[in-house]
Formats: sequence, structure tokens, C-alpha cells
Amino acid sequence: MSVLLLIRSADDLRSAVEAASGFLLYRRQRFPETRETDEVLGIWVRRDLDADLEAWLWLDRDRGDDMSIDVAEDPSKGSPGESGVGIRESFSLSGLWTLCWIDRTLLRTAHSATERRRTILDSFLGNAYASRFSSATETFFPVFAGVDAVESIKATMLELGNRYPKMIGETWFLDHHESGIVPAQR
Repeated sequence: MSVLLLIRSADDLRSAVEAASGFLLYRRQRFPETRETDEVLGIWVRRDLDADLEAWLWLDRDRGDDMSIDVAEDPSKGSPGESGVGIRESFSLSGLWTLCWIDRTLLRTAHSATERRRTILDSFLGNAYASRFSSATETFFPVFAGVDAVESIKATMLELGNRYPKMIGETWFLDHHESGIVPAQR
């Protein structure tokens, strides 16, 4: 699973990143998982936190659960019963920030963090991107692994900025598995 940090206000960015990073470090120490299961892909400043973001629905087909869910018509959106991406699990602090664990077939089949980041943005933004971002109301700050090469990060930042104009923040963050999420030192 991939992780996305949602923050209600840019004013809360610094304190929210510190608090969420502390929680993530605690979780990593108490519940060791592989790097792929808690790869932080971005920090998204959005006023309504997780409103309008699709939840990940789990069906126990062996029990015969019969839930009515919307299935994407486009086969590239995943297997039957799944759409692009969805929030599988989340942890929130007082409506200031939410850490979301995101999952779906499209994320599991993506070959790189860059592809997973694009998949999350494309799935959550959908076709409404142009109208939603005619003004800078939301900002997405990519988070890269602490071991990623600076040249690779800069290339990804340029690509994301071109693909999602007005949405990508000018800075990025690094996630060091042992020390947490920190702003990049350029």
C-alpha cells in the first residue's frame, strides 16, 4: 500500500508533517512492514481532507457478501469490483491531518513510485482537474524515498509540474524510513 498525507491548511503544513511523521515512525517501529507497504508518495493540502476520495471496498466473496458497488467500465481501472484507487485505512488527528493508506490493482501493478504518484493523482482528480485547479486551492507536495537520487527527483518534479499545473508545490519532501518525513534540502 502507498501512503498519502492529507492536510487541511497550508498553515498547518509544518506541524502536521512533524506529527504525522512521528506517528508513522511509531507505527514502523511497532509493526515492521516492508517498505512497499508504507511508501509515502505525497502530502496533499486540501481543505476538505478526505472528502470525495473513494474508499477501498473489501468484499469477502467466500462468505457470499453481496454489496452493491460501482464497478468501473474501463478495464484499466482494475479488476471487477475495483476502481482506480481507494483509501483502505486512515488515521486522523482532530481534522487537521489524515494519513491514508491507499490500495488498488493499479497501484500494485505500477512499476515505480512515480507511476503510483501519477495513478493516485489521476484517479482522485479525474476529469475535473481543469475546472478544480483554475485557482490554487489545493497543493500536492511529492514525497520521495530518502535514498532517491536528486536528478531523478528533479525530473519527476518537472514532469508532475507539467502534468498538473498550479497543483504541484515547488518543494518536495523526503521520507527516511528511520527518521521520518522531512523537507528536502536543496
